[in-house]
Amino acid sequence: MWKKLATVILVLALFSLFTITPAQAGDKQRHMWQGVGIALGAVALFGLLTHQPMAPPPPPQVVYTPPPPPLPPEYGRGHWETTQEWVPGTWERVWIPGHYDRWGNWLTGHYEEHQTPGRYVGRRVWVEGYYRHD
Repeated sequence: MWKKLATVILVLALFSLFTITPAQAGDKQRHMWQGVGIALGAVALFGLLTHQPMAPPPPPQVVYTPPPPPLPPEYGRGHWETTQEWVPGTWERVWIPGHYDRWGNWLTGHYEEHQTPGRYVGRRVWVEGYYRHD
């Protein structure tokens, strides 16, 4: 804004130095049309400098960077993992030999069914290494 104002003042000062002549006595109408022309020119120049059309901003600069070169594949080492495996329960037929009970009665030998419940068992497993391609 200050640059525009300084430019307008400088142009008007230089323009007035070369066009305005020293005052001379004489006819009132003699230099009237020259003054009107100078005033209209100054107003038009001032209007052009202060009300210049706004240019749209330039588009943003696009910077293209090429992709980095591919990295060599990286080897991931193997490792141990503990996995949980389900072992189902079992039924077992067991021989119970003859014996006396706590009241002194004789019990003959017989078979009984015994159940072992299922359970989870932890097992260590080796996981092989691999090449990573990121």
